[in-house]
Amino acid sequence: FIIGKVINWLSLLLFLVNTLFANVLEDDLKILKDLGLESSFLSEKSLLATFDEYSSSYNINYYNNLLKKSSLNVQIVKNEIQNENLPDTVFFIPLLEASFVNQERGKNSPAGLWQIMPLTAKNLRLRNDESIDERLDLIKSTDAASSYLKKYYKKLDKWYLAILAYNSGEGNVAEGVARCALDRYLELNPNMNNTPSINNYKKMLNDYRVTKTGFSNLYDVYNRFESSYSFEYLVKNNKENKYLAESSITYIKKLIAFSMITNRDLFKSIDKKAKYTLEKVKAPKGIQLRSLANAINMDYNEFRNLNKHIKKETLPSDSKSYNIYITQNKLELYNQRIFNIKLIKENETDTKIKETKKTNITKKPIIYIIKKGDSFESISKKYKVNLKKLKSDNNKKSNLIKIGDKIEIIK
Repeated sequence: FIIGKVINWLSLLLFLVNTLFANVLEDDLKILKDLGLESSFLSEKSLLATFDEYSSSYNINYYNNLLKKSSLNVQIVKNEIQNENLPDTVFFIPLLEASFVNQERGKNSPAGLWQIMPLTAKNLRLRNDESIDERLDLIKSTDAASSYLKKYYKKLDKWYLAILAYNSGEGNVAEGVARCALDRYLELNPNMNNTPSINNYKKMLNDYRVTKTGFSNLYDVYNRFESSYSFEYLVKNNKENKYLAESSITYIKKLIAFSMITNRDLFKSIDKKAKYTLEKVKAPKGIQLRSLANAINMDYNEFRNLNKHIKKETLPSDSKSYNIYITQNKLELYNQRIFNIKLIKENETDTKIKETKKTNITKKPIIYIIKKGDSFESISKKYKVNLKKLKSDNNKKSNLIKIGDKIEIIK
């Protein structure tokens, strides 16, 4: 065991020498401390391998380009992390989830920077219907993701566990770490293996795995044996015991590796100033988006890109006003023209009403005088009207008509 520890620390020392950034060790250790991980995890071989992979020239260039292209989204997430006092590592979640692209993949798929599922959106009170998908709202979805992470942190008391819960589900993480904590306890205390209390804890875990019920029991087990648990132990024994999905462990290692790369100032694009700053404003209900863009002389495609959460070409009509985003340099113009924007809305409404009334105006009927040889069927074919409608419009139940009778043909 001691020899293994010495080898790990020698690997870490070699790693630090090879990177030529030995002076950032303290910053790297802070990453682990903020996440709630043991400092010794920094010498974990698989973590160092992950760092080596993502700090290659190819990957550095690749991710720098992603960050550069998404400078506005990057700035929004950075601000949220600072405002909510989240660990810096959280910044890279949108990079892993969506490459910092505010994307939508399908009706029942995850969407947005934070790749939020429809059911999760409902729990987070993010509107998601035929008109609006607030998972694509850059600021609102980021606020929601922050709240979700803090909720998990409050339950699990460690940020890396909160991030794991965000990535793979709270139930999966709670069950995995509870089982790992119990296994480690029994490894240290083998004489306790078949005691009634231990058998009861084992039953709790097994019942959850089989029935997915008794969720609170998972926390009871974890809290009871938390002092025996360590993430290092979980990682080293995961392949054999399948505490967590390997992809989840890889997820955490990638986040740490990206943070370590940042400590070495290799992601130059992180601090790239965005082209503009967003401003949230209220717009009248039911107004066309193109009218809004035109009113403030803003490129329509750019305007739509900032407001991807609005699915249709018109704002919803189920509230007095709705939040939209414009660039900060258009704010003064928007405030100056808000009255005109409201007039545009009124004109659009009046036009729709007029069009509706025009459509609903009944066309003047054709008066037809019955001649010899006429029948309802021949008249309906001649004027291309439905036979049943022709009879109904003239209050006729039978096919009987007389020469000289007048009937109305309404198309």
